[in-house]
Amino acid sequence: MKTRLLLLMAVLAFALPMRGQLSDYDTLCQARLMVMYEHTYHEDTNNINRAGKEKMLLLIGDEISCFQSFNNRRSFLKTRQMMLDGTWGTYISQPIYVKPDDIVHFMYRIYKNCPTGKTTTFDHVFMTGTFSYEEDYPCMTWEYTEDTATIAGYFTQKAVCDYGGRSWEAWFAPELPYSDGPYKFCGLPGLIVRLADTQDHYRFEMLSAEVLAEETIIFWKTEDVVKTTKKGFFKAYDDNLANIVENALPNILDADKNDIQKKLYNYAATKNNPIELDRK
Repeated sequence: MKTRLLLLMAVLAFALPMRGQLSDYDTLCQARLMVMYEHTYHEDTNNINRAGKEKMLLLIGDEISCFQSFNNRRSFLKTRQMMLDGTWGTYISQPIYVKPDDIVHFMYRIYKNCPTGKTTTFDHVFMTGTFSYEEDYPCMTWEYTEDTATIAGYFTQKAVCDYGGRSWEAWFAPELPYSDGPYKFCGLPGLIVRLADTQDHYRFEMLSAEVLAEETIIFWKTEDVVKTTKKGFFKAYDDNLANIVENALPNILDADKNDIQKKLYNYAATKNNPIELDRK
């Protein structure tokens, strides 16, 4: 039953916005390094032992990077190509089925040092639209420790910081000379290969780091986006979650409303432990 709800959420939150024009995304820059992370998360404190997982992608260019769900970028590239070659209309007219392994749980795209000196986050609010907001780059202040370890075959050092209402521990590899990492984290003298908050509710483990030989584009688009502040986005997101049933019901057939209404209430109740606890 939970899988069916997740499929519904994936279709409503992702497939419907894709009806817009994706062919006019701008090329921001070329990526030089592709880093894959496994993201383990615990969004429901009432079932803290139940973990979700999603593969995340970090594309690093000469001065700018982009962090997002691997499935999100893969779906974007597939949809964009169908729109460019004229097959999108045929595809969208057919029944949509999203495989559980292809679900995009995290819709955000995080651009570091874009514009210069800022971190820009694009994120989607269910059945509302896409929002963007800026923060300073880097967003956090690090404290170095003397702890070292070998992780994924690399010599790493530990650094700690407080960000978003959580305390974080990062392990960075000086031999990977990229001052970047998962989510919004950056600013260390080496790529972050492991990152977790001290409660281990959110964890990122590097799976691979590959220097790119083929052309890989970091895309950017600001059209059809609501520009706001971080506080403004969190308010829109939290208000929408509190009213998720009312927002979704106009898009659901009458025969399914009672069943889906219960599932949506249960779904909203499980989203009580976001990665950033500080919503101010």
